[in-house]
Amino acid sequence: MKALLGRLKNSFPGRLAKAYGESKAGNYAAGLAFNAFMTMFPLMLGLLAILGLVINNSHVRDQAMSTLLGIFPADAGKELSAALKGVQQHSGLLGLISVVGLLWSGTGLFAGMEFALGEMFGAKQRDMVRQRLMALVMVAIFLVAMLLAVVSNSAVAATGSGLKLLGPVLSTVVLIVMMALIYRIVPNRTFSFTQVLPGALLAGILMEVVTLAFPLYGKLVHGFNSYGATFALFFLLATWLLFISQFILLGAVLNRMAMGAPDTGGAVASPGEAREETRGARAAEQVSGPQTS
Repeated sequence: MKALLGRLKNSFPGRLAKAYGESKAGNYAAGLAFNAFMTMFPLMLGLLAILGLVINNSHVRDQAMSTLLGIFPADAGKELSAALKGVQQHSGLLGLISVVGLLWSGTGLFAGMEFALGEMFGAKQRDMVRQRLMALVMVAIFLVAMLLAVVSNSAVAATGSGLKLLGPVLSTVVLIVMMALIYRIVPNRTFSFTQVLPGALLAGILMEVVTLAFPLYGKLVHGFNSYGATFALFFLLATWLLFISQFILLGAVLNRMAMGAPDTGGAVASPGEAREETRGARAAEQVSGPQTS
């Protein structure tokens, strides 16, 4: 039994779990989840507001909302849809505020993500101007990805129900690509696109699994509905975002273990030496490479 435990501890999954724990990634994930929760609603409103300015078609806008809500667990979709439709009834000034909210909240979310990923990779943060420019790049990527998702969903719907079974597969592919872009662009110092794929694969697959399994979790906490739909929505989204944040940082730890110190600049990277010793970098270096019991 002792030998078996030793082999498990020295296996790659065992060393990954050890590095994740010693890097205190769970604490950073909790902060990232809170940041995501606080910025999620204005970010969604801003995306829909921009799409409303670009696309003057109510059917396409409804498809965009459906695509956006499809990111979240099914149990949260109804409440979020009702809230967004209620706000969308007020146009004009509120639409402008939504766009401003998108830019501010979206850049704040990715700035916080840069800090957390930098702690895992061992990279300093950019200065404020470069950080916000990087975040604007990511917001633009999210907007383009959403437009592509609307187009692809329309194509699938036009071909009939046969391709709908590919939904989870396509969703997983999209998540993997988005995670690869996050790992490649957001940190100040990172790795090449192909080098971040292992972590992106792990994070993207885990995200899709937990999203598909979340209705089961929703049934377990169904009793919270007695306290009101708002509380139930808060509890579900907070838990889901915590899982997602954990997976983002788990993939980052895997990449740091496999690739060593980062030497490639992210988007709008700061000039000069930007690597630094962090708890996450030390933890990854201590467990990387073959281990002996």
